[in-house]
Amino acid sequence: MNDEFEQKLSRQPPRKIPGEWRGEILAAARAAVSRPSTLASRRNWLSTLNAQLSTIFWPHPKAWAGLAAIWIFIFAINFSIRDKTPAVAEKFSPPPPEVMAELKQQKLMFAQLIGADDLHAAVRQKNFSPKPRSEYAEILAA
Repeated sequence: MNDEFEQKLSRQPPRKIPGEWRGEILAAARAAVSRPSTLASRRNWLSTLNAQLSTIFWPHPKAWAGLAAIWIFIFAINFSIRDKTPAVAEKFSPPPPEVMAELKQQKLMFAQLIGADDLHAAVRQKNFSPKPRSEYAEILAA
């Protein structure tokens, strides 16, 4: 069936394209050529990157492959030996109030033994107030 259609088509004389169609077709083709497509520019960028990487990696591809394998091995070892135990601070709870009272009493006894004048200074807890670690922070605070 296809052969019959092709034979019939080959016997027909080709028709001429109208002149105005030819002008429109050529104008559209010129416009398409004058503005570059984004796909072509993307291909150019990728081909440029590929060319740059090829010039870097081409002299010794086996050496680069070996280096990549070593890095993969290092990362695998690093992840496998990572310490998965919780931190020490997470393991222990704060001391009970009885222990804190005992420590306060020991501080008082120590202050009496060394003959400290102000017993209240030994008992009172020191408040932690973070200090600036650089002169720049002092300038900002002023």
